Amino acid sequence: MANSSSPWSSQNDCRNNTETFCVFSSKNFAGGRGISILTTPDRVESLQQLPAFVDADALLGVNEQPSPPFEERELPGRGRGLIANKMLHRGDRIFAHTPILMLDGESFGDLEREEWLELEHTAVNNLPPTTKKMFSALYGRQVTDPVSDRIDTNAFELELDEVTYYAVFPEIARLNHDCRPNAAYFFDRQSLTHYVHAITDITPGTEITITYIDPHMPRQKRLKKLSSLWGFNCSCSLCSLHPELAHASDERLDQITAISERLEDWATAPPQMARTLISLYEQERLHAPSSSAYWYAALTSCAEGSYWDTIRYAQLAVELGVLDYGFSDESFQLMRRLAKEPEKEACWLTRLK
Repeated sequence: MANSSSPWSSQNDCRNNTETFCVFSSKNFAGGRGISILTTPDRVESLQQLPAFVDADALLGVNEQPSPPFEERELPGRGRGLIANKMLHRGDRIFAHTPILMLDGESFGDLEREEWLELEHTAVNNLPPTTKKMFSALYGRQVTDPVSDRIDTNAFELELDEVTYYAVFPEIARLNHDCRPNAAYFFDRQSLTHYVHAITDITPGTEITITYIDPHMPRQKRLKKLSSLWGFNCSCSLCSLHPELAHASDERLDQITAISERLEDWATAPPQMARTLISLYEQERLHAPSSSAYWYAALTSCAEGSYWDTIRYAQLAVELGVLDYGFSDESFQLMRRLAKEPEKEACWLTRLK
């Protein structure tokens, strides 16, 4: 058992190869929701200093959903899905939950298969009964082991202190995939909270979806990855297009990549190029990633001294970027400043100097 200064109710089950990996469990975390983390003793020392563990206010409003904006239904050919039961606008919160499991990615390569399977089982068994029941209700593609299969099917990849973890959020795992989703998610590292927001208007009766993959990939690569990792053939509207229309979409995605690379040197790029990128993202219905296009549009407008265009695009970059990258992402501080006083930033009139 843990000492009095530790948040862990259990931390005794360890396996050792080149490193020691242990299961650290807390039944009291997040108001009794609980969490189990499979990692090294050194890494958990860092994790337990996060506000999620030491600040009582860090999780206010998290894991609470008295009136969900959706209902779960059986969907023909798709299993179960979450259907909006009221109008959702861009920025409306759908989920905010802490993980029940976090598994250090290095453990899979360092430990023998039987060892990490034992630790996965320990991690689940150490959860509070209600939380363990939520995990057991998850779908798992049958490959290795009932516990491991559920983790592999539902885990989100996260990075904390340059360490990759695979985390399970049972509520969010119920969201189905779409190559052109209407919701976006990010992980807040300080509060260990996974947020999901509407990224466009979602009308009642519409399924709420996220993307499981990089949506910039062309059709065949998307289909191959989804089939190999999750075992289904994507039938979303984009993947179901006529071959000619699918080819046109792939060409637009190629253009998005090429123009984005050119705009990395935004100081010499014309604003028209950034506006073309915005248009391509709109055609592709890639709402969340379009924040980068608005970012470049703000910078190219700033370089030309276009005051109101700079403010317009900077505000859009912030609105969409926050929903895709998170509330505290430092890369959008410049956009916030541009939206207030563009003429005071280093980019102002750089093309005319």
